[in-house]
Amino acid sequence: MTDHREPCRPSCGSAALPGKTGTVPLPSGVNEVSLGFGDLAVDRAGIASVLGYREATMPEHFGELLDVALGEAAVRCRPRAGFRVLAGGRAEGRLDAVRIGDAVFTTQKIVAGALARAEHAAVFAATIGPDFEQWAREALGTDPVLGFIADAVGSACAEALADRLHDHIEAVMAACGRKITNRYSPGYCGWSVAEQHQLFALLPAGFCGITLGESALMHPVKSVSGIIGAGPAVKHSDYLCDVCNMRDCTYRRYHERRRAAV
Repeated sequence: MTDHREPCRPSCGSAALPGKTGTVPLPSGVNEVSLGFGDLAVDRAGIASVLGYREATMPEHFGELLDVALGEAAVRCRPRAGFRVLAGGRAEGRLDAVRIGDAVFTTQKIVAGALARAEHAAVFAATIGPDFEQWAREALGTDPVLGFIADAVGSACAEALADRLHDHIEAVMAACGRKITNRYSPGYCGWSVAEQHQLFALLPAGFCGITLGESALMHPVKSVSGIIGAGPAVKHSDYLCDVCNMRDCTYRRYHERRRAAV
């Protein structure tokens, strides 16, 4: 398995997987995408809404602490992100499972349905690295409010990084004549987080500096992993909430608060 670090630009490359559509071939191997903190476009208003405030009505002291945390994030975040494209789609004869390469994942029906028309899947991982996470942990011990806000900032940075990686994969797939689905992660939409181990087995050990504990928790914690379906007939929804009935999901709470803040 090769490991390439590339700038954030769409490219199908010379070594590629064959595709059923007969258009430009898909990229093969493992691809790490070059992204810096400045590429993330972290949403300050979105963080404020997750903390329970409209940005304009956030208490002044909280706003100052949020700016401190964002400033530290700009210095301490070390984004790393990448993906691998494999043949994939809903497992034959099952409505609750996805096959990616030689591995079968019991994702449950929402994810399996979203990938029903996929021909390939991008297995991805992204992290902001351990440095900001360590600073936030230390801040929590000296100033709990700052530590709490810093934790929210770290989560927002990780999701923003996943968004940029998603955008990059979409551009790569578009250049190859494919559409993409939403991204789906173990632990959401009924997909057991325990299958994280199986997912990471499709990537090189320590990919992007991420390791897994026995409980399948990623280290650094502010990391995101999952799959994105690809093919000429797949669909991308505006929000994951459009196809999911989980009421206590982090994505749902975030988008509901963002809509309420507008």
